[in-house]
Amino acid sequence: MMTTELNYGDVYLVPRKTIVDSRKECDTSVQFGPRRFDMPIYPSNMKSVVDEETCAAFARLGWFYTMHRFNVDACRFTAAMQEEGLFASISVGVNEDTLQQLAELKAAGLTPEYITLDVANAWCVKAERMIKHIKDAFPGSFLIGGNIATAEAARDLESWGCDAIKAGIAGGRVCITKNKTGFHRPMVSTVRDCATAVSVPVIADGGIVEHGDMAKALACGASMIMAGSLFAGYDESAGEIVEINGKHYKEYFGSASQFNKGAYVNVEGKKILVEYKGSIGKLLRELKEDLQSSVSYAGGRDLSALKTVEMIQVYR
Repeated sequence: MMTTELNYGDVYLVPRKTIVDSRKECDTSVQFGPRRFDMPIYPSNMKSVVDEETCAAFARLGWFYTMHRFNVDACRFTAAMQEEGLFASISVGVNEDTLQQLAELKAAGLTPEYITLDVANAWCVKAERMIKHIKDAFPGSFLIGGNIATAEAARDLESWGCDAIKAGIAGGRVCITKNKTGFHRPMVSTVRDCATAVSVPVIADGGIVEHGDMAKALACGASMIMAGSLFAGYDESAGEIVEINGKHYKEYFGSASQFNKGAYVNVEGKKILVEYKGSIGKLLRELKEDLQSSVSYAGGRDLSALKTVEMIQVYR
């Protein structure tokens, strides 16, 4: 039996009676683990999106972040963020180098507030072992596991010990997994399945094209949203500026691309050039304003209103 599944562009949300005098009254903040953040969206933990400066900037603004795991000294990064009075949010893999990193953190007496297990398909035995190791070694850290794309996988990660689960496989703009392997699930179907299967928060990762997709992801049951290309190309974004025919761009590439791996092996990502956009401040203000509008259209005062709105399918 073949099922039909949906992406963000295939659905819209039905307006309700607005109860606030101004959309500015709407609260977009979200409790996620031990901290509350100003918005439920954050940049992808990709080398072409975030670096140490990006992470520190988001933390200072009261937004969540996750540092990528590629050639990062987790001890130095954690110490630097915590010494500044901010929080440390790191990414780790499932191989031997991760065990060494975690041992160094332990020996230094450092506990990151957030740890993201970052694997292309976290529904695997290596991830299960690493999740249990992290929970034993750092019980005080909030552990995010991902990525997965089915309810069964989400239930397993929750049972293994994850405090939150990142849902979405092959939905990103520079991900070519679906082209190379044939595997992918549209994001509306993915998030709805995963969010209804578990009691821990679900992060919708990938496929955010329009600002309104944030509201759609939250309406599907997501607690947080991760986006890559949305945050690429700014002064505060990672990557070098490239000039071509008098125009300026920034490189944006997938974590499974040869540009991140340093070699053409098991490549499931590509590189594109995104228009250089200047300071990220205007984007962050607009994202918040648009999500406040979404809450007002949902007939509420905070993000909880989006959990119960009616979603309709449209045919394009």
